[in-house]
Amino acid sequence: MKTDDLIAELAGAPAPQPLNTARMAGSVLAAIALPAVLFLTALGVRDGLGGYLAQPVVALKTLLPALICVAALTALLRLSRPEITRPGLGWLALPLAIAAALVLRSLFTAPPDAWFAEATVFYVAECMGGILVLSLVPAWAALRVARQGASTAPRLSGLMAGLAAASGAATGYSLFCVQDNPMFFVIWYGLIITAVTLVSGALGARLLRW
Repeated sequence: MKTDDLIAELAGAPAPQPLNTARMAGSVLAAIALPAVLFLTALGVRDGLGGYLAQPVVALKTLLPALICVAALTALLRLSRPEITRPGLGWLALPLAIAAALVLRSLFTAPPDAWFAEATVFYVAECMGGILVLSLVPAWAALRVARQGASTAPRLSGLMAGLAAASGAATGYSLFCVQDNPMFFVIWYGLIITAVTLVSGALGARLLRW
């Protein structure tokens, strides 16, 4: 194709649609909510959930992953614009610091035999498996949404997509989970969220490159 023909073709092409970050966020949040709602509809929330959520530690089991989800999703949307070089990851420091403080509090206030009392094979497999399954659709959706933008940091965008998906899934799962020891939910939620995040980062490095 001659240069003049190429210029004419580009000039005649429809203008690209502006990036709609609100719609992108809505798509990711819907993908997070749908599996969680189906899961909780099928299996139900824990008995006496309202009363348990009145306890600060139990409430933090739900609030911390929700905060991480919001921070990661915000960073993902910012990274979708190529001119953004700082996605604002500082917001992740607060929930991570609170999670670390919960673990330290348990180490200093609970007897050693209570630290991992809830970490049976069944409960660990149920927890990590549940969050993993609930993360799959949101992670796929978040990566697809990220492709609507033009990130100049594809691996980081992939990491944020996975982090938003997995922490959002953990938020929903926490309403079913009956393990309230921070030594359980901080560690095991954290491990599966980290695993999903790393896999998504590897996928993002390939799928979001341009």
